[in-house]
Amino acid sequence: MPHAHAPRTLVVNFNAPELNQLAVALAANGSLDAYVRPYVNKGRAWERALAALPMAGRAYSTTFGRRRITDPRLARLTHEAGVLPDVLAATIGRMPGLAVSTKHQLTTTLYKSVRESVAQAACRHVDGIDCVVAYEGFALPAFDALRQRGGGAAVLNYPVSHHRSRRKERLEENEREPLFASTWPDFDDWPVGHEERLDAEIAQADAILLGSTYAADTFVAEGIERRKLQVIPYGVDLQTFTPGRPRHRKSSFNVIYAGQLTQRKGIAYLLRGYRKFARRDTQLTMVGALVGGDGPLRPYASHFRHMPHQTRPALAEMYRNSDVFVLPTLVEGMGLVVLEAMACGLPVIVTANGPGDLVRDGIEGFVVPTRDEEAICDRLERLYRDPDLRIAMGRHAIRRAQEFSWGAYTAKVQGLLAGLMPRPHAPALRVAHA
Repeated sequence: MPHAHAPRTLVVNFNAPELNQLAVALAANGSLDAYVRPYVNKGRAWERALAALPMAGRAYSTTFGRRRITDPRLARLTHEAGVLPDVLAATIGRMPGLAVSTKHQLTTTLYKSVRESVAQAACRHVDGIDCVVAYEGFALPAFDALRQRGGGAAVLNYPVSHHRSRRKERLEENEREPLFASTWPDFDDWPVGHEERLDAEIAQADAILLGSTYAADTFVAEGIERRKLQVIPYGVDLQTFTPGRPRHRKSSFNVIYAGQLTQRKGIAYLLRGYRKFARRDTQLTMVGALVGGDGPLRPYASHFRHMPHQTRPALAEMYRNSDVFVLPTLVEGMGLVVLEAMACGLPVIVTANGPGDLVRDGIEGFVVPTRDEEAICDRLERLYRDPDLRIAMGRHAIRRAQEFSWGAYTAKVQGLLAGLMPRPHAPALRVAHA
């Protein structure tokens, strides 16, 4: 049975972890009406058979198979859409011999099809619900259907800063760093009307879920009323991302970055800052998918090693074997990888553009100005020369990360959803007459 006062909710997602976690929590308390998203591994017979195959099984288990739903209640309420273009897009994105520009063109077209399929499928589940929580770009048809039906709460999940703010940042950055422009794709491949669609979603939303104050400020700068903006930082999987023993430096000082290799996350400033700092006993590892090819990174090839996207347990182990995490991002929603690194006991070097709500400068690590390679170099130097500071910051980082569990995130969102519901009128008092 649904929890008292919990609205019947439809969740519409692409593959955002925060909405995955919300769907799990809503299913657990009986208030999830339907969960619409692209392909997900429900542990069906054919999926178990595929995972058991010698070679194809490994490929499946390390790609699509990782999108797992283990809760049978949630599995029953999950409706997949856009499965074929979703699988094709991910397959094309991993094809090694295909030109980067061709990959980008094909996957963009396919993901547009995924978005339309999921968004339209969601409309079939609007009847009888109280609330729609939907991922940006996937929300408008369900919001429209909700209004046409006569009302309900429309909640937009926006995982990054406002789209026009992102455009301004990208244009400015491409002028500053033209060699890295290819790693920050532009908006020219958006279909006609897509930006207007995002504007319409924002206008119709009763509340907009954001991961950071920085992201909220970009909406205010674009004229959106702050009262609609709900800043709820995401959570971290505290069972997977756990600390190891504090590393007293022995053979090497290991610096790690995780995320797409794109200038949106400030990789040029990281590479140059690290190059200025680098010693014979230091190493920089950059974990994540290349964006736009490796051309801009080649001049720095001797200063870092690249690792492809890792499973969460594998990434956690890499964090535990590192000494400091760096994310000098320019545009971010929050920076979930920052919390994950902190939960593993790493001090972090970040900018305020997303992670600023998580990291207290000088306590869990350092908050540096954007586009400041000298500051990155300096903070790396401090942590390199002072193992006691590094270990103390790592301990503070663990305690800080534990404040941001997924349970805390979903509880706050559920409280928000309940608060958006109309309050029942108190029954009229009967006056007894003598």
